[in-house]
Amino acid sequence: MKHDLDIDRIKKYDAVVCGGGFTGVAAAVSAAGSGMKTLLIERNGCLGGVGTAGAVTCLLGGMDYDEGDYLFVTGGLFKRLYYSLRKTGDCVDVYSINRDRNPHAWHRGLAQSIIFDNEAMKRLLDGIVTGTGVDVIYNSYIFDAASGKNKMEYILAAGKGGVTAVYGDAFIDCTGDADIAFMAGCPYEKGRPEDNLMTPATLIMNIENVDTEKLLDYIEKNNSPRFREEIKGLLKKDSWPFEFEIFISMLINRTGRHMINSIRQVGVDGTDEESITMGFIDGRIQNKRLFDIIQKNFPGYGDAVMASTAEMLGIRETRRIKGDYILGLDDLLMGKGFDDTIALSSYGFDLPDPQKPSYQPLEGKSIGGRYTMIPYRCLVPQNIDNLVVAGRSISVERDVLGPVRVMGPCIGTGHAAGTAALQIADGKKNKSIDLSKLKDSLREQECILGENEICKVRRT
Repeated sequence: MKHDLDIDRIKKYDAVVCGGGFTGVAAAVSAAGSGMKTLLIERNGCLGGVGTAGAVTCLLGGMDYDEGDYLFVTGGLFKRLYYSLRKTGDCVDVYSINRDRNPHAWHRGLAQSIIFDNEAMKRLLDGIVTGTGVDVIYNSYIFDAASGKNKMEYILAAGKGGVTAVYGDAFIDCTGDADIAFMAGCPYEKGRPEDNLMTPATLIMNIENVDTEKLLDYIEKNNSPRFREEIKGLLKKDSWPFEFEIFISMLINRTGRHMINSIRQVGVDGTDEESITMGFIDGRIQNKRLFDIIQKNFPGYGDAVMASTAEMLGIRETRRIKGDYILGLDDLLMGKGFDDTIALSSYGFDLPDPQKPSYQPLEGKSIGGRYTMIPYRCLVPQNIDNLVVAGRSISVERDVLGPVRVMGPCIGTGHAAGTAALQIADGKKNKSIDLSKLKDSLREQECILGENEICKVRRT
């Protein structure tokens, strides 16, 4: 919408990236790397979004495993992060994982990921974006956007110094919630078609001093990686006061420190500040209850201490734009490929039911091809010609969210959006860019666009 505000803080950029999660970092680095004057705006005090502020210190969907080798399915920033952190000892070397011993207390399929130290990742992301010449603004909240004649003109951001109007030639929405597309009036969907309900949220908890060997011994002896049978026993004794019925923990890269990704908060709307507030309050209460129960009942946790809960609520689903193409469930089941594929995902169907948080509606279904192929057209919103959307809010059917919402493919779509911004800033409409040129530029950044480009993770 148009504003009559008297704003004396005005900035102008070639590319404006809204949201500094891993998606936004990939977009900003790609845009700045092509010579564009680029701004990255983030509401938190660090980059990385759910992965850092949200404490989900495990980047999924960008690796695969085959006959003893780990493979990169997402390249570019994903690959750079892994090698940089491995070099400094700040992530788990995937080749050090004993896959026969239920790695990291989760199941084997999730071993192929970047399991990282949170503080090291924050520093690394800071260095990458500033080293590429990106201007970064933290603690700034985008609250509106002005558009007209199918074009974004500026966004309004509030910070300690007041309101700033940021003009741009190309805008990239990496908010995860399609906030900018929403503000600009682009069509979108939210939640299930029948009732608009969304999959549960999670406030992550970190605990320390876990006896991981004792835990793994018990898991292997009882074939109980998620304590389903033990929880059934607690339910019979009225000692499990939760709606979820599985326990998910993961050893991160520090001895005895576990990320607890267990609680499932039904009814949280990640686009509503009052709902998010209650999600934080409820999440801290639920995590303390959960900690007390596992400390008393689960092997390995008897001497554990509750270290922290996340500074950002983990939201799995909100808005999805209606784009130039809607990637459908049938596309995945058939293993469909696309001429404009710009990113891949190695992750499977994972989107719990909104009201039954331990139930996976698509459990047992398999993706037809080895990987999910994501076309560029899913990043192109309707009605606005100089806006590209990346991350989990791209144009897909709800059932497709499972494979595309995790960090590997989000980084891939971020790269594509930031790279497309150069042509958009030069006057091309987002849906009319030269796809051949886009894909060539992505490959120059070592992005992976097809199965024939997948490469092995180097051993140390």
